[in-house]
Amino acid sequence: MTRSILIAAVLLLGVAGFVLPASGRSPEPPRFVVVVDESAGRDAAAVDAATRAVTGAHGAEGELRITRTPTEQLSVTRYFAARGYDIVGVALDREIAVDPVADRYPDTRFTLVDGGGIPAAVASATVR
Repeated sequence: MTRSILIAAVLLLGVAGFVLPASGRSPEPPRFVVVVDESAGRDAAAVDAATRAVTGAHGAEGELRITRTPTEQLSVTRYFAARGYDIVGVALDREIAVDPVADRYPDTRFTLVDGGGIPAAVASATVR
């Protein structure tokens, strides 16, 4: 009886050693995209601020996209929301590019700012 309990315990520990580490996943870094729309004209200051914020976001995966039409805004926000990115938007059309995507992907965090608000919005997006 004692021998069978010992064998069962060793087998259980052996199986647990193989199963438990395999099921654990390392945490993914926060992911975000900064979308700067230029359909109303070039906004060099916003693009520069977004570039600095994305390249300075350590420990996170950041992207920068510049759009030129509301349709392009929708395409970019939907693409990144579907992939689990938080979205920081500058001059986005809420009705076309934000609200429908937020409805479809309710876990996506949208932060709409002007050019001066990019650094703080990116800092917030890199914290989970």
